[in-house]
Amino acid sequence: MDLNHLKQKHNVYYLTPEDTKFSEYYIAVREKENRVLSDNDVRKLPYLKRNEWLLREKSTERILNYISKKSNTLNLLDIGCGNGWFTNKMAEISKRNRIIGIDVNSLELEQASRVFKTKNINFVYADIFKATTFFEAQFDIITLNGSIQYFKDLPLLKSHLYSFLKPKGEIHILDSPFYNASQIAQAKKRTADYYSQIGIPNMAANYYHHDEKYIAEFEMLYTAKRSIFHRFLNRKDSPFSWYRFRKI
Repeated sequence: MDLNHLKQKHNVYYLTPEDTKFSEYYIAVREKENRVLSDNDVRKLPYLKRNEWLLREKSTERILNYISKKSNTLNLLDIGCGNGWFTNKMAEISKRNRIIGIDVNSLELEQASRVFKTKNINFVYADIFKATTFFEAQFDIITLNGSIQYFKDLPLLKSHLYSFLKPKGEIHILDSPFYNASQIAQAKKRTADYYSQIGIPNMAANYYHHDEKYIAEFEMLYTAKRSIFHRFLNRKDSPFSWYRFRKI
């Protein structure tokens, strides 16, 4: 896949025209939550020892260990890569692998390209629904790490990602919530209330609550443990399960 013909700014490739609306809401929320990280802190992820990162260490280690056991050279796509920390972790597994981190947040992509200058990574700005032909049958593994909730139409997303996979390619979803149908209305209300309370009500329209029926075809490689016993032991781990889909 040749990226060299694409427009480039601050070492980020632009595959589709830039739309800043979502980025503005997203960054405004992160600022309100004190979650905009310095370059130095981004380099430490996921071992930052604060906030949600206390829960994401193990989920990161699980999937990195899984990928490291693959013997062949891999093309990987990290969707919703943000500041690039997880893209970089996958790149560290093997210099032979090639990884693309993709997002629609140019500010975080620029930080990613500034912090992580690894030769086997490229950071790309793109609306993936407008990039089907470019990415068709290119990837062995596609990851959505904490990003599925920012996509409105999950069946459409899966259809696009399926076309991005090579034969026997895989989609992995981790650190993301799914809901029983009976839970969705209340979850939407909690989200709307939260974004209103912090003064960014428009963000609620960009955060989606997906019915677990849409991942019925996925295998569950890790089941989140929510028991009282688990909480009593103070086990720091992701509250979300890890899902895998394999292309035949």
